[in-house]
Amino acid sequence: MLIGRDFPRESILTVAGRALLEGGAVLVTGEPGLGKTTLLADVATRLDGWAVVRVHADSFESDLGYATVETLVRGLNTRTASRVRAPDPTDSAITVGRLLLDAVDGIGSPVAILIDDAQWVDEASARALRFTVRRLVDQPFLLIAATRPNAGNASALFDGLAAALPNGARIDLTPFTVDDTQELANRILGHAVSRRTAARLTEATQGSPLLLNVLLVQLRESFAEALHPAGWEIPIDAAVPLSGAVAAALDGTDPSVRAAAEVVAVLRDPIPVPFYGTIADRLGLVVDVDTAIERGLVASKVRDGVVWLEPAHAILADAITADLLVARRVEIHRVAASVLSGHRALRHRVEAADRADPTLVAELMAASREAAELGHAGQAMSYARSAVHLSTAGDERERALIEIGMLALRTRLHERIFDLVPAIEELRPSPPRDAILVELRTLTGNISGALALGLALQAAPATSAEERVLRAHVACALPMVQMATRDFGSVLGQIDIARSFLATSPTHPDEVADPAVSWLVQPREELLRLLGWLITAASHMGRTELLAASVDELDTLLDGPGSPAVVDALVSRASVFIRLGDIDRALDDLERANDLIRLFPSSWTAGHGRSIYAHVLFLLGEWDESVTVADTAVALALDETDLSAWPIALTVSTLVRAGRGKGRAVEERLASAGEARPGISGSYDTDLPFIARAEAARAAGDRLTQLAATEPATREAAASSTLGWLTYRIDALAALGRSDEARAELAVCDDRSRLWRPYYGSLSWLEGRVLEAEGHADAAITSYLLAADSPASARLPFPHAVTMLDAGRLLATEGRHPEAVDLLERAAAVFRRLGAADYLARCTEQLEALRRAGAETALPTTRDDPFADLTTRERQVAHALAAGMTNKEIAEHLYVSVTTVNFHVRNILAKLRISSRRELRSLARAARDRSAPSGRRPDRTR
Repeated sequence: MLIGRDFPRESILTVAGRALLEGGAVLVTGEPGLGKTTLLADVATRLDGWAVVRVHADSFESDLGYATVETLVRGLNTRTASRVRAPDPTDSAITVGRLLLDAVDGIGSPVAILIDDAQWVDEASARALRFTVRRLVDQPFLLIAATRPNAGNASALFDGLAAALPNGARIDLTPFTVDDTQELANRILGHAVSRRTAARLTEATQGSPLLLNVLLVQLRESFAEALHPAGWEIPIDAAVPLSGAVAAALDGTDPSVRAAAEVVAVLRDPIPVPFYGTIADRLGLVVDVDTAIERGLVASKVRDGVVWLEPAHAILADAITADLLVARRVEIHRVAASVLSGHRALRHRVEAADRADPTLVAELMAASREAAELGHAGQAMSYARSAVHLSTAGDERERALIEIGMLALRTRLHERIFDLVPAIEELRPSPPRDAILVELRTLTGNISGALALGLALQAAPATSAEERVLRAHVACALPMVQMATRDFGSVLGQIDIARSFLATSPTHPDEVADPAVSWLVQPREELLRLLGWLITAASHMGRTELLAASVDELDTLLDGPGSPAVVDALVSRASVFIRLGDIDRALDDLERANDLIRLFPSSWTAGHGRSIYAHVLFLLGEWDESVTVADTAVALALDETDLSAWPIALTVSTLVRAGRGKGRAVEERLASAGEARPGISGSYDTDLPFIARAEAARAAGDRLTQLAATEPATREAAASSTLGWLTYRIDALAALGRSDEARAELAVCDDRSRLWRPYYGSLSWLEGRVLEAEGHADAAITSYLLAADSPASARLPFPHAVTMLDAGRLLATEGRHPEAVDLLERAAAVFRRLGAADYLARCTEQLEALRRAGAETALPTTRDDPFADLTTRERQVAHALAAGMTNKEIAEHLYVSVTTVNFHVRNILAKLRISSRRELRSLARAARDRSAPSGRRPDRTR
């Protein structure tokens, strides 16, 4: 029977009830001893019809990648005949998240995952779990995590998840009240106690249910001897917080019981009985484990047929170890280190360190490098942190700080050592120290300091292999720092310096003796990124010959294997191609980069690469695929905590929504994007927020708001802008009859010194808009028709359809009905395929007006978008089905579960009033075929 926790239990069960329809998450927080574990156990018994999987996180495994997920996968696999593989520490969080999705999908009933002691969930598992839960919101699923308050990054991830989900709750457990204590005492003692006694018990235990249980069990005999229950008083010596409860639990016990409890308390984490027995023997102890279990001091559980022992509760373990002499605790840890192996042995060696031990520090450093070599980044960083803490002042501490700094560069876990920046800054200047600080200063916003230090390092002589590789690495990193200042002339000069240093730098890791530095020997990776910066700088400087030569050189280098640097180079080059108007080459680079990002999600430009790819797909009229990629970029920016990519991902995700008239969604996403600060890698096209707002206003037919959306761009647009906002500005001015202003702005588009690109409407169409505003209808029609018949204009379906709409409207006004009908029908087909409902409605109105006017040409009978009633996500699924993808393939493509796809497919069929996927594919293909994009390659859905 659960006492004092009725409201938390009912709150969880309420979320669970709703989770049968939309998924849910609950975070339970509370100090040790407040009954989190008991609450989870009680809830588990009440989740009728749920497949409940319970996981208890382990503090000793909190720095092992995917330790918690591995335990969870074992539990999920026991529930289904289909088995998913255990995660590998080298897997990305996205890969492991997909494994969990597959495991959950393999269970036929609703799945509830309960994680106790979530403060010990390793960060990699927390990220994978967040990825998974965010994608199970549309199916029966429940996550309950119990943790201590403010207990680290992993708990923060769960906290944010519970707060973000529409069906989520956070429950903070509070200490027992006097009424709760009276109820518990009545249950344990078999009779009510006075309120005064209950108040003393509550005070003695700080309202901890655990300590109350322990204390009351020990007071049973005293209570039984009372002449009358109402006159019983709690013994004075028992009314001592915490220590009294533990003393009562140990009072009168045999030394063997005390010894059993002490060893388990010091070892802290679960340990198999055979290992426990060996440790006790080497300590020369006689232990009575069975009695310790009976008295509630030790807990046992069976895992894979083996009995494991652990403390009955962390608060008891803390209290027991607090009473032990330091020498005693050190002795137990030292013996445990000699019995156990691997990670646990090393951890006990750290706990046993009672004096400065250079051997242990060196061993931790070696273990850190080995873990990094295997791709176990979190574990490597944990070892390195221990080495820093245990190192003594002087050379040993300096070496430990250098090692952890180089490790942060290698694993890109820079944020894990931001607190050590002051200590690293105080070290003696050296090539390793300076190389570390160049990146740390850059990432913490000290650009000038990073530049000064990097330039000084590369100017210093390099006499050893280690110094040469460090100098080359810093020289190759400086262009990225200089790009943040937009000093492109310096970037070009710095790239020449970096290439000269690369030419004299070691080409194989074996040439570098220092293992902390040898991993930096990556000449191809360094050169790939350099070429990406070079192409960017050359384009900004107008160095066309240098640009062409760099593009050719990069093509040669890209023939090798994929890598994070390949992604960075491709994304950098694609951005330049877009600025230069070469949309096809940009698409080729981005398609390849998007494939590689799945393998190398830690690339510097991974988040931006997805976002830029989504933008190009939008321009090319692949709106369903564009919004899929953009929404994925938004979600993965959060899942991978790549917040530098979040603003651009959010902004790009508004483009399709704007074209479809979803003004509120546009504003909400742009507001969120505006609250974030772009990272060092920049924010791509800073015009996109202006364009999105202008498009949303035009879709709604609000020309004044369309014009107002472009006003900030006239003041804030970057020099490298492709001036898409100017296209919308001219269109709005023309629609409002302000022809003189429109004509003046149009001259800017025709200025060769500016970078205006026809991504949102061709120059001929804009000329037609201005001519129409000036009252020259015949000339305007000529310009419109020139744009409508242009293959280059047709390459960008949405603005091309807008052109045909304007041409058809003006032709109808001039009485040229057959031509008007033809153009309006073609425009309607494009708008229908894109889901641009407001534009489609305008086409329909124009065609209906022609019908009423008695146009002789046959008018189209299909005027509505067959998918108008579908949500954005449902359109994405319908688009994928039309491309012939299976539900499993769609799940992988959208980063969701198969069950979620099944849910969407059922809704789609119901809304469209069709009964089979074959009908759905036929309907989607028919809608698409009515306006196949000219010159576009076949559907690219994967």
